[in-house]
Amino acid sequence: GRRKMACTPSLDDPDQKTTEELEDFFQTSASRGLTSKTAEEYLARDGPNELEKPPKPTLLMLFVMQLTGFVIILLMCAAVASIVVNATGPKKNDILSYTTGKAIFIIVFINAGIAAWTEHKAGGALEALSKMTQASIYVLRDGVEVKVDVPGIVRGDIVILGTGDVVPADMRLLEADDVKVSEMALTGEPEDVAKSAELKRKKR
Repeated sequence: GRRKMACTPSLDDPDQKTTEELEDFFQTSASRGLTSKTAEEYLARDGPNELEKPPKPTLLMLFVMQLTGFVIILLMCAAVASIVVNATGPKKNDILSYTTGKAIFIIVFINAGIAAWTEHKAGGALEALSKMTQASIYVLRDGVEVKVDVPGIVRGDIVILGTGDVVPADMRLLEADDVKVSEMALTGEPEDVAKSAELKRKKR
């Protein structure tokens, strides 16, 4: 079967509101959904339906981060100590006496550069993969079922869910027939949880 759900509004106790109250609040309709114009206005006002992403670290930042590891710091301290000892010793004018310290620094910087570049490329590949697997869902717009990308869902949208669909946002069930949802990622509960469209009033 298929289910209709409405995105949770930003008002007090949305789970206690009737369908009519939600329709009035969002200027939507359970049978026709939002108009395309209203959906565009909500999207422009509220932004896309996606989690805020932290800023992507630059290659320079990744390189510096590689140099902050405990072992790397020990190696750099050893390199500095080697250079200082040789600079204050009897062979301070011998360039070859600084070979050990220089070699450690070169190896550390090469290793950090390779690690930073690898992490940078891996991050780019994961981002590209996430864009390729961008989920989409059916919603009611202007009385017609249309397929939209999940970031394009707005508050007040009537979402049509089928078997196996991923719930794309916080929602209120409006119609449901034997609905079960996997909440393992949120609660660790291995069994699917039954959901109902029935409005349950809170006890005062």
